[in-house]
Amino acid sequence: MGTSDPVVQEVLAHVSLVEVVQEFVPLKKTGRNTWKGLCPFHSEKTPSFNVNEDKKLFFCFGCQTGGNAITFLKQAAGLTGQEALRRLAEKAGITLPEQANRNPAEDAAARVRADLSHAVQATQEFFRAALLSPHGAGARKYLESRGIPVEIADRYGLGYGGDFGELIDFLGRRNVPLRHAEEAGVIAQSQSGSGYYERFRGRLVCPVLNLDGAAIAFSARLVPPADDGPKYVNSPESALYVKGDAVFGLHVARSAIRQAKQAILVEGNFDVLALAAAGVLNVVAPLGTALTNAQLRLLRRFAETVVVMFDGDEAGRKASRRAVGLLVEEGIEGFVAEVQIGQDPDTLARSGGQPAIRAVLDRARPMVTHLLEALVEVHGRTPHGLRKVIEDAREVFRHERDAFRTGRYREEMARLLGVDVRELMRLMRDPDAQTFDPDVRPPCPAAERMLLELMLLHPDLIRRFLEDEVARPGLLVHPETRDILKDLVGASLAGDDPAEAFVLSADAGGPVRTAVAHVLQNPDRYPDAEGAYVDCLKDLERACLERQRIDIETRRALAESEGDQGEAIRLLSEVALLRSRILSLGRANSVAEAARITGIGSGRTPLGGVSTAR
Repeated sequence: MGTSDPVVQEVLAHVSLVEVVQEFVPLKKTGRNTWKGLCPFHSEKTPSFNVNEDKKLFFCFGCQTGGNAITFLKQAAGLTGQEALRRLAEKAGITLPEQANRNPAEDAAARVRADLSHAVQATQEFFRAALLSPHGAGARKYLESRGIPVEIADRYGLGYGGDFGELIDFLGRRNVPLRHAEEAGVIAQSQSGSGYYERFRGRLVCPVLNLDGAAIAFSARLVPPADDGPKYVNSPESALYVKGDAVFGLHVARSAIRQAKQAILVEGNFDVLALAAAGVLNVVAPLGTALTNAQLRLLRRFAETVVVMFDGDEAGRKASRRAVGLLVEEGIEGFVAEVQIGQDPDTLARSGGQPAIRAVLDRARPMVTHLLEALVEVHGRTPHGLRKVIEDAREVFRHERDAFRTGRYREEMARLLGVDVRELMRLMRDPDAQTFDPDVRPPCPAAERMLLELMLLHPDLIRRFLEDEVARPGLLVHPETRDILKDLVGASLAGDDPAEAFVLSADAGGPVRTAVAHVLQNPDRYPDAEGAYVDCLKDLERACLERQRIDIETRRALAESEGDQGEAIRLLSEVALLRSRILSLGRANSVAEAARITGIGSGRTPLGGVSTAR
């Protein structure tokens, strides 16, 4: 089902793109119908993700990602196009027809996800019931010993894996095929080669919830603890679950995180549960895996800052130093709260409650200060040690591309290490250094950019341009503007929205496409679109004729040098004709002139123009 389908158009028209996006990332209003925020699809420090509510389009000027509400949900929520359409239709209260132009590949992927989701949801239902059953008494007792009250267990959806055969019997009653349960990772082939075994049997189970609150995987701890088996077992990856992308506790904590504008990042599930039991709710964990960029990007949708609060042992301190590098890379302001050696957030919360947790959080240091002091503790203050500190810090800071922050990092390093900042500048790579690229294309003529901007804001001008006598080969000279024009014309002829097609193909473009896309932030840029279009075409025509004149002048000079006076005279007459046509276009309609008089009666927006001979 394409975006030109009437059903899709109806759904998109009745859904607020701003509301859809704000379920994943906060936005700030920047204009009458434009919004801006940090891009959820790539690392950035300065917001470059824009939403135009009138156009129902989003576009990121940083990573060149764009599209509509369906595109956004496909990328942000990992849905297929059909799944995204169904979710939006439900939001808009629109009933989709049973039969439509469906995408077989997307339908197949959606069926797989639906089958796995059915298996996981049924399993979660069993786990939660098992925790409250007589068989779950041991798990409940263990929770009590860890200071986790019933209301916290219920809030986070904790469960019990049950005894031998119970889950398989339950799935059978729920009509869940065992192959689906196996693909979802809740059961596995028996090592003996016959039958299945329940992966989480006899364990206290923590579900991994997506942002909709639906279980997609599980993380389970053996209860009571034993020495003859793995303490923790986690779901394998599946079509529903990628372990490096999910964050434990985020669905529960995101409201508290948004309110505090801060996320507390701990190492394990029980750290999360213990802090929540102590009344600290804006806490999450990376599911027992090493922290990833994807997890931080997910957190950045809800938090302005992240406080790393890992265990007090050497492994936890090493993980904290690594986390600083990831925070720098993702452009997130971070702090590190150090727990004493021999403690972790879980034991701290149980022994001292919320006051002890708050005391540690109040002592949290800025991430760069913590990193540098930790590296000095590791390498020492000898000349060789300080050089090693600088080398390790350089590896962390090389991902920083903000000149101001880079300067502050150097100043902090110079202060802590007692090294001259100028010497540090020589030792550390300067992220502001620019390299010359000989393959960079010449700048796009202003009139060509203006034409594309007008077409994006006023698609009816595309057909008019095609019908205009001036629209001929050679009118546009920049290769990227010709490619963009081809895309816009193709979308218009296909009955699609040219602006939508433009942002959907933005990742295939270059600097001109990025520059042109900025006009979508300012839909009122050309209040006199008719006058701007006429002026623009005249300027393009004049520039085209001027290029022809220069070419003929060159040929005439060559003919004279070769003694061909007849050809030289003929070419001279062509030059005279071209000069006459150029003058007939008038001088008041150039882009530069239109820019100059903007605001003095024309209402047109200045662009900066291309000077042409008059």
